Amino acid sequence: MNPPNFDSPLENLLALTADLRSPEGCPWDKEQTHLSVIPHLLEETYEVVDTIEQGDDNHLKEELGDLLFQITFHSQLAKERGAFSFQDVANDVFQKLVYRHPHVYGNKDGIDSGEQVLTQWDQLKQKEKEKKGKTDSDRSILAGIPKALPAIQRSEKIQSKVTKQGFDWPTVSGVFEKFQEEIKELDTELQTKGSLSSKKLPYDERVEDELGDLFFLLVNLSRKLSIDPETCLRRANEKFETRFRIVEDLVSETGKTLKDHSLEELDLFWDQAKLQLKNKVSNHKNPDGNVKDQSDKNLDR
Repeated sequence: MNPPNFDSPLENLLALTADLRSPEGCPWDKEQTHLSVIPHLLEETYEVVDTIEQGDDNHLKEELGDLLFQITFHSQLAKERGAFSFQDVANDVFQKLVYRHPHVYGNKDGIDSGEQVLTQWDQLKQKEKEKKGKTDSDRSILAGIPKALPAIQRSEKIQSKVTKQGFDWPTVSGVFEKFQEEIKELDTELQTKGSLSSKKLPYDERVEDELGDLFFLLVNLSRKLSIDPETCLRRANEKFETRFRIVEDLVSETGKTLKDHSLEELDLFWDQAKLQLKNKVSNHKNPDGNVKDQSDKNLDR
């Protein structure tokens, strides 16, 4: 068959998606279901995030296209079942966004900050549920938070919900003090399981519980510090990876492998990597002392 050739790029994409699922289409695409392509949807979403953080517009355009195809593909699957179409998806989100932005498409009185917008958003969202009869048995304010969210993001969502109801520490110091308390509780549990000088301790459910409390509190502390925990951890991963790749290069110059060096020697390479990156950041500063590029600034941490 010939590829679609409409005037509208979106019509072409929708027609192509239908072609791939047609009897004469692609064998792989015809085998897929909503569930089977979830990994691809997640992967494309994270690739979009990655390109945004890199500031690469050309790559971002490509990745947004890949993500858009995931949406058209799921819409095509639903259309085949007689559930809904891509047009239904677009219309639903259009109507919802108009309804949830009355300060843009209606009365603007009293809405002049992002915080007020979010409060109004939650109120309108609740009214939508009641109007559609979505008042099921679960009336908790935590209802509706997707369980499939990554744990850090779900933790943040939970804490954000309860905070709006006043269930929160009044100050940053309260969270930090609780964090110190939880560290002591974890230490107490660990002391009963074996020596901390051991290379690795066996799994223990109570230790897992205490460690989980620490993770949860770290997310809470991040929120109190106006830091997105997911972004924070990604940047920490990036910083470690950048330094470790330099360590690998330094080790390679010795003609040996990582395992041929002692931990003390590897620590020295690590310090060299930190110094290299620090010098790189210094060389990339503007005359006023500001870092030219945000990615360089991350390496100086």
